[in-house]
Amino acid sequence: MATLTAYVQAAGGRGNPGPKMYFVEKEVDLTVETTDPSSGDILQVLTIPANTMIMTAGIEVIESVTANTGTDVTVTLGTAVDANEWVAAYDVDGASVGDYAPMAAAAGQEVHGAADTLDCTFAGSGASFTSGKIRVFAMLMSIDSIGSSKVAGEVARDLA
Repeated sequence: MATLTAYVQAAGGRGNPGPKMYFVEKEVDLTVETTDPSSGDILQVLTIPANTMIMTAGIEVIESVTANTGTDVTVTLGTAVDANEWVAAYDVDGASVGDYAPMAAAAGQEVHGAADTLDCTFAGSGASFTSGKIRVFAMLMSIDSIGSSKVAGEVARDLA
């Protein structure tokens, strides 16, 4: 089983005056990445910064997916904490363009104190893909402290 990092994309989003929920996405061309479903390859797709809450995540089929041999290729979507937190065993080669993977029954928010990645894990009898694109997306929110240690005396104008 290989862990492939070629598609990993950095995520970020801070608003003013503090953290806001933000959307990240990455389109993955399965024919470019040498993903082997028969080996259970893991494709790291999005980076999750430290101190981030993953509000939700999912997969959309952008282009029909076919494997070079065999059928019944499935994909899960999760992190190192739970490999199928948001999508569990989605029949990606049986899906139509525009289909969204159903959310896993236990899908919920997940907090990451350390940096992590949102990963697709493939399974099935195909050794590689001959066609197919998917879009992986997530709603994230930083839970870093916004600084509650500031007091009025820190600014000269407040001392008058």
